Amino acid sequence: DGDIRRWKIEDGREQGPTMQAGVRVYAIAVSQDGRWIVSGDEGKQAIVWNALTNEKVHHTQYGNWVWAVDISSDSTKVVDATCRGTGNVRLFGIASGHRLLPPISHDNVAGVKFSPDGSRLATVSYGSGVRVYSTHDGKVLFDSGTRGSVDSSSWVTPLAWSSDGQQLFVASKDKFTSFNFSDSSSTEWPIHENQSSASIASNGKFIACSAGSSVSLWDCMSRRRISPIITHAAWISCIALSPSGGYLAC
Repeated sequence: DGDIRRWKIEDGREQGPTMQAGVRVYAIAVSQDGRWIVSGDEGKQAIVWNALTNEKVHHTQYGNWVWAVDISSDSTKVVDATCRGTGNVRLFGIASGHRLLPPISHDNVAGVKFSPDGSRLATVSYGSGVRVYSTHDGKVLFDSGTRGSVDSSSWVTPLAWSSDGQQLFVASKDKFTSFNFSDSSSTEWPIHENQSSASIASNGKFIACSAGSSVSLWDCMSRRRISPIITHAAWISCIALSPSGGYLAC
Protein backbone atom coordinates (compact mmCIF):
# COMPACT_ATOMS: atom_id res chain seq x y z
CA ASP A 1 0.00 0.00 0.00
CA GLY A 2 3.03 2.30 -0.28
CA ASP A 3 3.76 2.29 3.46
CA ILE A 4 7.07 1.18 5.01
CA ARG A 5 7.03 0.27 8.70
CA ARG A 6 9.81 -0.50 11.15
CA TRP A 7 9.08 -2.99 13.94
CA LYS A 8 10.87 -4.05 17.11
CA ILE A 9 11.38 -7.80 17.02
CA GLU A 10 11.09 -8.40 20.77
CA ASP A 11 7.62 -6.91 21.32
CA GLY A 12 6.26 -6.34 17.79
CA ARG A 13 5.75 -2.61 18.31
CA GLU A 14 6.10 -0.19 15.42
CA GLN A 15 9.11 2.12 15.74
CA GLY A 16 8.66 5.73 14.66
CA PRO A 17 6.21 7.15 12.12
CA THR A 18 5.22 5.18 9.02
CA MET A 19 7.39 5.95 5.98
CA GLN A 20 5.17 6.73 3.00
CA ALA A 21 6.49 5.96 -0.47
CA GLY A 22 3.02 6.66 -1.89
CA VAL A 23 3.11 3.76 -4.37
CA ARG A 24 3.67 0.02 -4.24
CA VAL A 25 7.10 -0.89 -2.81
CA TYR A 26 8.96 -3.70 -4.61
CA ALA A 27 12.29 -3.81 -2.77
CA ILE A 28 13.81 -2.75 0.54
CA ALA A 29 17.20 -2.93 2.28
CA VAL A 30 18.52 -1.87 5.70
CA SER A 31 22.13 -0.87 6.35
CA GLN A 32 24.19 -2.93 8.78
CA ASP A 33 24.90 0.12 10.94
CA GLY A 34 21.15 0.70 11.35
CA ARG A 35 21.27 4.26 9.99
CA TRP A 36 19.69 3.84 6.57
CA ILE A 37 16.76 2.23 4.78
CA VAL A 38 16.50 2.14 0.98
CA SER A 39 13.34 1.29 -0.94
CA GLY A 40 12.52 0.75 -4.61
CA ASP A 41 8.99 1.34 -5.87
CA GLU A 42 6.42 1.46 -8.64
CA GLY A 43 6.83 5.22 -8.82
CA LYS A 44 10.22 4.66 -10.51
CA GLN A 45 12.14 5.86 -7.46
CA ALA A 46 14.88 4.54 -5.19
CA ILE A 47 14.38 6.36 -1.88
CA VAL A 48 16.92 6.66 0.95
CA TRP A 49 15.35 7.02 4.42
CA ASN A 50 16.90 7.95 7.77
CA ALA A 51 16.32 4.80 9.83
CA LEU A 52 16.57 6.71 13.12
CA THR A 53 13.87 9.27 12.27
CA ASN A 54 12.05 7.49 9.38
CA GLU A 55 12.43 10.69 7.32
CA LYS A 56 13.13 10.75 3.58
CA VAL A 57 16.73 11.84 2.84
CA HIS A 58 16.81 11.85 -0.99
CA HIS A 59 15.66 9.83 -3.99
CA THR A 60 16.85 8.79 -7.43
CA GLN A 61 14.37 8.89 -10.33
CA TYR A 62 14.30 6.27 -13.09
CA GLY A 63 12.35 5.55 -16.24
CA ASN A 64 10.93 2.28 -14.96
CA TRP A 65 9.90 0.52 -11.75
CA VAL A 66 12.76 -0.08 -9.29
CA TRP A 67 12.75 -3.82 -8.67
CA ALA A 68 15.89 -4.39 -6.58
CA VAL A 69 18.06 -2.51 -4.05
CA ASP A 70 20.98 -3.36 -1.77
CA ILE A 71 23.34 -1.56 0.64
CA SER A 72 27.06 -2.29 0.99
CA SER A 73 28.36 -3.81 4.24
CA ASP A 74 30.14 -0.56 5.19
CA SER A 75 26.79 1.28 4.85
CA THR A 76 28.16 3.85 2.38
CA LYS A 77 26.95 2.63 -1.05
CA VAL A 78 23.60 1.74 -2.61
CA VAL A 79 22.94 -0.26 -5.77
CA ASP A 80 19.50 -0.27 -7.35
CA ALA A 81 18.06 -1.65 -10.56
CA THR A 82 15.09 -1.34 -12.86
CA CYS A 83 14.07 -4.35 -14.89
CA ARG A 84 14.73 -3.00 -18.37
CA GLY A 85 16.45 -0.24 -20.26
CA THR A 86 19.92 1.11 -20.91
CA GLY A 87 21.85 1.96 -17.74
CA ASN A 88 19.29 0.19 -15.56
CA VAL A 89 21.74 -0.61 -12.71
CA ARG A 90 23.17 2.33 -10.74
CA LEU A 91 25.62 2.72 -7.86
CA PHE A 92 25.56 5.83 -5.67
CA GLY A 93 26.65 7.14 -2.29
CA ILE A 94 24.02 6.55 0.36
CA ALA A 95 24.47 9.85 2.21
CA SER A 96 25.07 12.13 -0.79
CA GLY A 97 23.02 10.46 -3.51
CA HIS A 98 25.88 11.10 -5.95
CA ARG A 99 26.63 8.48 -8.59
CA LEU A 100 29.83 6.53 -7.99
CA LEU A 101 29.95 4.82 -11.40
CA PRO A 102 28.42 5.33 -14.83
CA PRO A 103 25.13 3.39 -15.17
CA ILE A 104 25.46 -0.34 -15.89
CA SER A 105 23.25 -2.16 -18.41
CA HIS A 106 21.96 -5.71 -17.73
CA ASP A 107 18.52 -6.29 -19.23
CA ASN A 108 15.67 -7.93 -17.29
CA VAL A 109 17.40 -7.65 -13.91
CA ALA A 110 15.64 -9.53 -11.09
CA GLY A 111 18.12 -8.95 -8.25
CA VAL A 112 21.25 -7.09 -7.13
CA LYS A 113 23.57 -7.87 -4.23
CA PHE A 114 26.88 -6.50 -2.92
CA SER A 115 29.65 -8.94 -2.04
CA PRO A 116 30.41 -9.14 1.72
CA ASP A 117 33.40 -6.78 1.44
CA GLY A 118 31.60 -4.38 -0.93
CA SER A 119 34.24 -4.65 -3.66
CA ARG A 120 31.86 -6.34 -6.12
CA LEU A 121 28.18 -6.34 -6.95
CA ALA A 122 26.21 -9.09 -8.64
CA THR A 123 23.15 -8.88 -10.86
CA VAL A 124 20.90 -11.71 -12.02
CA SER A 125 18.53 -11.54 -14.97
CA TYR A 126 15.52 -13.21 -16.51
CA GLY A 127 17.26 -14.99 -19.38
CA SER A 128 20.64 -13.22 -19.29
CA GLY A 129 22.27 -15.03 -16.39
CA VAL A 130 24.57 -13.61 -13.71
CA ARG A 131 27.16 -10.85 -13.88
CA VAL A 132 29.62 -9.62 -11.27
CA TYR A 133 31.04 -6.08 -11.46
CA SER A 134 33.82 -4.22 -9.67
CA THR A 135 32.40 -1.42 -7.51
CA HIS A 136 35.64 0.52 -8.06
CA ASP A 137 35.47 0.92 -11.86
CA GLY A 138 32.36 -0.97 -13.05
CA LYS A 139 34.43 -3.58 -14.91
CA VAL A 140 32.69 -6.91 -15.57
CA LEU A 141 34.56 -9.53 -13.53
CA PHE A 142 32.29 -12.48 -14.34
CA ASP A 143 29.54 -13.25 -16.86
CA SER A 144 27.71 -16.57 -16.70
CA GLY A 145 26.05 -16.23 -20.11
CA THR A 146 22.61 -17.73 -19.63
CA ARG A 147 23.57 -20.02 -16.73
CA GLY A 148 21.84 -19.11 -13.50
CA SER A 149 19.02 -17.19 -15.19
CA VAL A 150 15.85 -16.95 -13.11
CA ASP A 151 12.24 -17.31 -14.20
CA SER A 152 10.06 -14.23 -14.43
CA SER A 153 6.82 -15.52 -12.92
CA SER A 154 7.00 -13.33 -9.80
CA TRP A 155 9.06 -10.78 -7.89
CA VAL A 156 11.67 -12.59 -5.83
CA THR A 157 15.05 -12.02 -4.18
CA PRO A 158 17.15 -14.67 -5.90
CA LEU A 159 20.77 -13.80 -4.93
CA ALA A 160 23.01 -14.51 -1.92
CA TRP A 161 26.78 -14.57 -1.30
CA SER A 162 28.83 -16.89 0.90
CA SER A 163 30.55 -15.18 3.86
CA ASP A 164 33.99 -15.31 2.17
CA GLY A 165 32.66 -13.83 -1.08
CA GLN A 166 33.90 -16.79 -3.10
CA GLN A 167 30.48 -18.25 -3.90
CA LEU A 168 27.32 -16.72 -5.29
CA PHE A 169 24.02 -18.59 -4.90
CA VAL A 170 21.10 -18.08 -7.31
CA ALA A 171 17.63 -19.55 -6.78
CA SER A 172 15.24 -20.34 -9.62
CA LYS A 173 11.96 -22.25 -9.76
CA ASP A 174 13.33 -25.71 -8.93
CA LYS A 175 17.01 -25.39 -8.03
CA PHE A 176 19.98 -23.52 -6.60
CA THR A 177 22.96 -22.67 -8.80
CA SER A 178 26.25 -22.00 -7.02
CA PHE A 179 29.04 -20.12 -8.82
CA ASN A 180 32.46 -20.67 -7.25
CA PHE A 181 34.86 -17.87 -8.17
CA SER A 182 37.96 -19.54 -6.72
CA ASP A 183 37.99 -22.16 -9.48
CA SER A 184 35.37 -20.78 -11.93
CA SER A 185 33.08 -23.79 -11.42
CA SER A 186 29.33 -23.99 -10.99
CA THR A 187 27.04 -26.62 -9.48
CA GLU A 188 23.28 -27.13 -9.23
CA TRP A 189 21.09 -28.90 -6.69
CA PRO A 190 17.31 -29.16 -6.24
CA ILE A 191 15.35 -27.18 -3.66
CA HIS A 192 12.37 -28.36 -1.63
CA GLU A 193 9.68 -27.18 -4.07
CA ASN A 194 9.62 -27.06 -7.87
CA GLN A 195 6.40 -25.22 -8.77
CA SER A 196 7.02 -21.72 -7.41
CA SER A 197 9.67 -19.05 -7.87
CA ALA A 198 12.18 -19.00 -5.02
CA SER A 199 13.54 -16.20 -2.83
CA ILE A 200 16.70 -16.64 -0.77
CA ALA A 201 18.42 -14.88 2.11
CA SER A 202 21.73 -15.72 3.72
CA ASN A 203 23.82 -14.76 6.74
CA GLY A 204 26.89 -16.19 4.97
CA LYS A 205 26.77 -19.53 6.82
CA PHE A 206 23.38 -20.85 5.78
CA ILE A 207 20.66 -20.00 3.29
CA ALA A 208 16.93 -19.61 3.82
CA CYS A 209 14.93 -20.43 0.71
CA SER A 210 11.21 -19.69 0.34
CA ALA A 211 9.06 -21.16 -2.42
CA GLY A 212 5.29 -21.14 -2.38
CA SER A 213 4.21 -21.18 1.26
CA SER A 214 7.23 -22.99 2.72
CA VAL A 215 10.84 -22.26 3.72
CA SER A 216 13.87 -24.56 3.86
CA LEU A 217 17.29 -23.89 5.42
CA TRP A 218 20.53 -25.01 3.75
CA ASP A 219 24.18 -25.09 4.83
CA CYS A 220 26.32 -22.99 2.46
CA MET A 221 29.30 -25.37 2.49
CA SER A 222 27.74 -28.85 2.46
CA ARG A 223 24.60 -27.73 0.55
CA ARG A 224 22.50 -29.98 2.73
CA ARG A 225 19.14 -29.05 4.22
CA ILE A 226 19.68 -28.39 7.92
CA SER A 227 16.16 -28.22 9.36
CA PRO A 228 12.62 -29.44 8.78
CA ILE A 229 10.67 -27.45 6.19
CA ILE A 230 8.87 -24.45 7.72
CA THR A 231 5.29 -24.06 6.49
CA HIS A 232 3.55 -20.69 6.43
CA ALA A 233 -0.18 -20.00 6.23
CA ALA A 234 0.02 -18.20 2.88
CA TRP A 235 2.24 -17.71 -0.16
CA ILE A 236 5.55 -16.06 0.85
CA SER A 237 6.73 -13.17 -1.33
CA CYS A 238 10.05 -12.43 0.42
CA ILE A 239 12.18 -13.43 3.40
CA ALA A 240 14.99 -11.97 5.51
CA LEU A 241 17.49 -13.31 8.04
CA SER A 242 18.96 -11.43 10.96
CA PRO A 243 22.81 -11.20 10.78
CA SER A 244 23.21 -13.73 13.61
CA GLY A 245 20.78 -16.12 11.95
CA GLY A 246 18.60 -16.19 15.07
CA TYR A 247 15.53 -14.70 13.37
CA LEU A 248 13.81 -15.48 10.07
CA ALA A 249 11.18 -13.04 8.78
CA CYS A 250 8.60 -14.06 6.17
